[in-house]
Amino acid sequence: MRAITGILAASALTVASQQACALRLDYALELGLVHSDNINLSATDPVGQNVLIPHLDFSLSETGSTVVAEVSGVLEYRDYLGGAFGNEFRGSLNGLVNWSMVPERLNWTFADNLGLYPVSLRNPDVPGNLQQTNVFTTGPTLRFRLTPTLQSQAELRYIDSYAEETGAFDSRRYTAALRALYDLSATRRLNGNIEFQNVKFDDNLLAEDYRRYSAYAGYTQALAQIDLNAALGYSRIDFASSPNASGPLARVSLDWRATDRSTFGLAGAWQYTDAATSISESGAAFDAGFGGVGIGGAAITPDVYRERRIDGTYLLQSTRLNLAALLRYGTYRYEQAAAALANDRNEVGAGLNLGYLLRPTLTLGVTAEAVRRHFNESSLTDRNYRYGAYLSQQLSRHLRWRVDLARNERHADDGAESYDENSLYLRLVYTH
Repeated sequence: MRAITGILAASALTVASQQACALRLDYALELGLVHSDNINLSATDPVGQNVLIPHLDFSLSETGSTVVAEVSGVLEYRDYLGGAFGNEFRGSLNGLVNWSMVPERLNWTFADNLGLYPVSLRNPDVPGNLQQTNVFTTGPTLRFRLTPTLQSQAELRYIDSYAEETGAFDSRRYTAALRALYDLSATRRLNGNIEFQNVKFDDNLLAEDYRRYSAYAGYTQALAQIDLNAALGYSRIDFASSPNASGPLARVSLDWRATDRSTFGLAGAWQYTDAATSISESGAAFDAGFGGVGIGGAAITPDVYRERRIDGTYLLQSTRLNLAALLRYGTYRYEQAAAALANDRNEVGAGLNLGYLLRPTLTLGVTAEAVRRHFNESSLTDRNYRYGAYLSQQLSRHLRWRVDLARNERHADDGAESYDENSLYLRLVYTH
């Protein structure tokens, strides 16, 4: 219910804003049928079964004088025709709505991030180990222009986090921030930031309240070929009863449009964070092209952890060839409960989505993703691989079909189940 409330708040404001330009809605309706030879992802007792999947993929945008909004989401219903699992809805949503209450002075922001995540990173991604999570954010931003090149900004935010199964994740957060923004030129800006966050969990027996203090300086640059965003500072976390923690805060993202068709990306972070903050800031995840509602790779816990992460991406869009590739590495070290320390891990991941236009209406492609997690406390390592090929044909302006062949493998050390799965996915897609 808390997840739906966030979606409705953001979407209702978007639909209501029709002043300066029309609302744009794009969507794709799918009817899919999956056959899996191991729908329960079991090492010893695989079950072959068909799944019927009606699916909706949509995006809403509004660029009016009063409201600017970007909302995109996926919703699907999975009907397990053989009854291996109960039928279920799955969904994801990323929405941001900025309402200009007083032009150039006072804005109100609504944001919602709904996703699907595992209950345990070490167990297979089947219905009993999956849960919907939601992080809803709202609050005002007040701006003051002090000089032609200097602007100050004050923010207040209320953040609500919720998980279907992991009750310890549920929290209410109150954030305040002061920022100074100095324009070096039309394309370059310096900023100074002070932030405070008070985190209160719904169940104090399952999670420990804390306060977070951060101060950092940033630099942004937007050029024809290069976008750069960097920040450097320090954070301190005061727990209600555990020892306090503090350390550096560093973030950087760089996008280089090397040509009209190819873009390189680099992003990194060294900071204290937690699952709710990560979900609210991550935006859309890398799409490896397998279809359906994507399953996130974060551990859904209330605990604070030290993150050191670097991601590299490459995008190529040419007349006949489209390529998206990702390579990432991260370390995650938890600060509090012994149970959380079981998620201390080093993680390496890669993704690939390659499509080639055989004919003007016919595309052949390959998809692949791999994740290796080494858990420090137990010295155990899990390796997950998924790869396949697809063929898609455009039948008319709005209608196409697609067929995917995929293999899913997991090689796990003691305490988790290894498995392999082969699947065939048929889809008829109407796009508007």
